[in-house]
Amino acid sequence: MRPLFPLAGRYIAGTEIEDAVEAARRLNSEGIMAAIDNLGENVRTEAKAAQSVSEYLKLLDAIVKRGVGSSVSLKLTHLGLDVSGDVAYENAEAIVKKALAAGISVRLDMEGAAYTQRTLDVFFKLRSRYENVGVAIQSYLRRSAADVAAIIAAKGSVRLVKGAYKEPPQIAFPDKKDVDANFLKLMQGLLLNGKMPAIATHDESLVNGAITFAEANKIPKDAFEFEMLLGIKRGLQRDLADRGFRVRVYVPYGKNWGPYTLRRLRERKENIWFVLKNLIPLFRGNHTKCGSGAKGRGSDGLGRLFSEASWKIKR
Repeated sequence: MRPLFPLAGRYIAGTEIEDAVEAARRLNSEGIMAAIDNLGENVRTEAKAAQSVSEYLKLLDAIVKRGVGSSVSLKLTHLGLDVSGDVAYENAEAIVKKALAAGISVRLDMEGAAYTQRTLDVFFKLRSRYENVGVAIQSYLRRSAADVAAIIAAKGSVRLVKGAYKEPPQIAFPDKKDVDANFLKLMQGLLLNGKMPAIATHDESLVNGAITFAEANKIPKDAFEFEMLLGIKRGLQRDLADRGFRVRVYVPYGKNWGPYTLRRLRERKENIWFVLKNLIPLFRGNHTKCGSGAKGRGSDGLGRLFSEASWKIKR
């Protein structure tokens, strides 16, 4: 994964807690809040999940110590959801409980569709006891309208995203226009009835649509927020903050940056060409030094990248 380091640095604050907290401090200086995430997913043992919990507890201490304006985000598979739902719940509860005492909100990221219901099960159980926990919902899933309605009824907070995992058409809209249309419908419902929804998109037509809808329905600027990713549409982030909107930037950090970076590659066509320009000379060098075996491995990697990218670009 070393050739991806230059691109990863665009999207990731660094590998340590201090890197993320410093990135959050810089955002705060521009009037932008942060949502810090320790990268990692699909841990398979309770011991590994416990290490993830320990990291988040240290992160909460650092946020309080530095006085930065930041929430935290986490993936339940990073906390042991693949071990069991009970393990993930207990680990998430330890983080949410400490965060509540510090006045910090926690958002559960949504992962692939195989985890949607299990993530929501943990969320609703947590929400029944802790008011500082929210969850992400993906507009490309056909089920999301029902999920948003249930979360609103539970007075939970939603981060609305489009979705970045490859899913079959039976459960996810395959066409971008349908994903966007569902995003718009869910966004309007959240603006009208949701609890501090986060409109998480870089699509300026949807951003402008949210602003127009909020103004038409006399929804105040401090009743919702826009959320974007570190390193993407930085000018738009600053412009919205300067106009008085609440803006939060997702700040990931950690050593397990590979899967996250590849998802960002799939989302943005120009990133593919950036990476290929860096990868191709390396693969040529490996072929020269190591023969056809190295070339084969490089071709497989490029093939996977092209395959994943073409799916996302079509959407």
